[in-house]
Amino acid sequence: MRRVVVWGLVSLALLLIVLWRTRPWEAAALVARLDGWLFFAALALNLIVIALWAERSRSLMDAVGSALPIRTLVPVTSFANTINNLTPASSGEVLRAIVLQRRHAVPYESSTAVILAERLWAIGLMLVTASAAALGTLIPAPLPIVAGGWLVAAVLAFAPSILYALGLRPGLLLAGVLSRFASARLRRLSTGLAAMDVRLRDITLDPRRSGHFVATTALIFAIFATQLWLVLDALGAEVNPAGVWAAYGLSICAGVISALPFGLGAADAVLVVLLVAQGVDTAAAGAAAILLRAVTTLPLGIAGSVSWMVLGGGPKAQDEDIANLRADREA
Repeated sequence: MRRVVVWGLVSLALLLIVLWRTRPWEAAALVARLDGWLFFAALALNLIVIALWAERSRSLMDAVGSALPIRTLVPVTSFANTINNLTPASSGEVLRAIVLQRRHAVPYESSTAVILAERLWAIGLMLVTASAAALGTLIPAPLPIVAGGWLVAAVLAFAPSILYALGLRPGLLLAGVLSRFASARLRRLSTGLAAMDVRLRDITLDPRRSGHFVATTALIFAIFATQLWLVLDALGAEVNPAGVWAAYGLSICAGVISALPFGLGAADAVLVVLLVAQGVDTAAAGAAAILLRAVTTLPLGIAGSVSWMVLGGGPKAQDEDIANLRADREA
């Protein structure tokens, strides 16, 4: 019973943190200004985002030999997104690896490879595509330069695959360095890194898997950009779709670099500046930044909090976790 109470309190605390960090009360006064249908259309797109997260993870998990169904991965990826945003430098992702290992016997090296791909590869994809979208919108450029920028972005979208094909394997390199030390712990870490590097190779060098990853990730980003475009349209502001993609993508990258929870402050400020640079009224740009939190960050954060409760699985599942933990320690 104590475990149930503790789990409930932790779940409630997580939900309260999400509400506190997204500040939904700031958006309440702005909702009256919106076209209701556009607002709810933007809100509904979150369901597709959650499904795409799970589908992307399903493909990656299958690539590393730990196939799991989408229905299992929906709460896992939803929770991972929330805890990733709440913790500095995405350090909370370690909880996803623990959940996958304890509940589904996924080796840590496999889950780590999937997490690295979903985070580092995805943010790299966002950066190169947002930079390409900035050409001709934020940065004046003729059509040939814009086309060339998108061509470069299309190539760089597969940068990890290219690097691994060229034999550049940072995980294996680091594993080799650690293996030279006498410490048993460092040697175990070296073995784990080498195994993780093999899993990353399996993901990046498989054309079908890497293509699926790039396509689903680009679609996720496109939906986020569409949500921002719908919010701007509901506020009566007109922005080129490519300009919306550039503003959204570069602001998210700024939020990631800041390491702040949900990128709050840094991402919002950059988004406002980039929208104003494209002719959006300052007041409308500020309202869009606030409403975007209400449309995307808040509902996805709540979904992640609910997923954490679902992953609790009740007393029976928790007892199984404790038994597995004891078995691991004895081993």
